[in-house]
Amino acid sequence: MLTKLTGGRIFDPEHGQNDVVRDIYIRDGRIVEAPSDGKIDEEIDVRGKVIMSGAIDMHTHIGGGKVNIARTMLPEDHAESVIARTELMRSGSGHAAPSTLTTGYRYAEMGYTAGFEPAVMPVNARQAHMEMHDTPIIDKGGYAMLGSDDFLLRMMAANEDQEAINNYVAWTLTHSQAIGLKVVNPGGISAFKFNQRKLDLDEKNSHYNVSPREILMRLSRAVTELGVPHPLHVHGCNLGVPGNKDTTLDTIQGIEGLPMHLTHIQFHSYGTEGDFKFSSGAAEIAESINRNKNITVDVGQILFGQTVTASGDNMRQFAGSAHAHPNKWVCMDIECDGGCGVVPFKYKDQSFVNA
Repeated sequence: MLTKLTGGRIFDPEHGQNDVVRDIYIRDGRIVEAPSDGKIDEEIDVRGKVIMSGAIDMHTHIGGGKVNIARTMLPEDHAESVIARTELMRSGSGHAAPSTLTTGYRYAEMGYTAGFEPAVMPVNARQAHMEMHDTPIIDKGGYAMLGSDDFLLRMMAANEDQEAINNYVAWTLTHSQAIGLKVVNPGGISAFKFNQRKLDLDEKNSHYNVSPREILMRLSRAVTELGVPHPLHVHGCNLGVPGNKDTTLDTIQGIEGLPMHLTHIQFHSYGTEGDFKFSSGAAEIAESINRNKNITVDVGQILFGQTVTASGDNMRQFAGSAHAHPNKWVCMDIECDGGCGVVPFKYKDQSFVNA
């Protein structure tokens, strides 16, 4: 069957097509040349509409413990945002913490075809995969979370060799069925349990005597040597702390050329200039990223309004719990494997920090 999409606005950076109006022909799910005889089976008028490759959200919390805690904690969010069943869609609910069905539908509406859960706890991997399976339309995947788990930190404290670390990472990825590896506030989740309330790049976890820099190097080497398709996915130290741009710059240099992906980079790009001792360090961070081709990033875009923040970084989530809106939050340990913090939050366009 040959389908013609007529008059769409094409955005295809790979082939230099930037808002070019043209027709597209599709046969058996693939784009093909226009037929020489001009015959088609179906024509769809898409004039004024965008045609582009499906968008990929490489960091989205769509499955696992944190998401369910958020849904449970915010029943009002679901009561106020109910999506009725239609001929094409099943019913769903939720705005800040939508149900699985609603999540898939909204991503499809925005032009997304894939989303990746960035913090699959190995002990909760089965549940995360079940929820992602229940999310319709889009493709899904996940990154297994290590870096504050007691098993890894005990190995590092005992100075186990790199091969042992690689074997542990390989086992974790295989049995959690993850496509990549994530580290959140490396060593900081564990340090929080021993009453440390901050952990910079070269500070030691008081219990294991291991620093975040050492954890990042070991895990990045493991991911690289194992040939994992996605570089180590890093939620760095000092999220949201004024002056953390210096930590981010040190992290980029400290990885010594190994591949690394820095996630929600905007929350790690703050300076201390100005009357409020809070400023943007984005330009300096961008320059460093451009110089270091081993580094990739995602922005961590926010929208103004009510949301719910969910993170394995219980250290920073606890620090931000005073700003919870509405005033309820959860911070917990997860069977020595990691941590979890869920804090509802309302981003305001009149807030100096938010804007």
